[in-house]
Amino acid sequence: MSAFAQDATPEFADYSAGLAISPFGPSINLTYNVDAKNSISAGFGFSPEVSAPDALLPDFETTGGFSATGTSSWLGVFWRHRPLENQNFGVNLGMAAGQIENTLTAGLPFHEGEDPHTFSVNYTENPVMYMGLSYGLKPVKGLQVGVDIGMLSTGGASVAYTGHAEEMDEHEEEIEAQMEDIQDKFAWSILPNLQIGVAYGF
Repeated sequence: MSAFAQDATPEFADYSAGLAISPFGPSINLTYNVDAKNSISAGFGFSPEVSAPDALLPDFETTGGFSATGTSSWLGVFWRHRPLENQNFGVNLGMAAGQIENTLTAGLPFHEGEDPHTFSVNYTENPVMYMGLSYGLKPVKGLQVGVDIGMLSTGGASVAYTGHAEEMDEHEEEIEAQMEDIQDKFAWSILPNLQIGVAYGF
């Protein structure tokens, strides 16, 4: 029985390669397992322009609110420490560099029949720090599945008006008020993250 149990124990994997999906787009991840409790990963991710679901946007004070689209690209290095014997639970710490570029479009134009005005909300300050809790992706050979929940700590986003200059001249106070609304409700310095990944250990 003891020999059978030993054979059934998954074999330790020195390396793994995998794919993950998060609010910041899909990513490719390469991992080196230092030992059973510690892993170092490098990841590259990007997202083409996508629209944010209205249900995930905050309640803006601006009449009509805003719709949002965004793109992202990033490269990061992460250390995962698994303190428990079953190796499923882990703490994930890391550092990433990249950019997130958002476009917010007003729900209502200044004048009927005109196109709504827009704002850019961009994260370009680097690097940013990441801290999360992970479950799964055990350092064993074969298929691995896991989830990571955490947050990115950033310097916040820069908000800029990207509409017509004539509108800025005519509606300067209103535009500045909308920018403040966006800064307070959308340009967070802490960004939540939920990542689901699959990998193959070898």
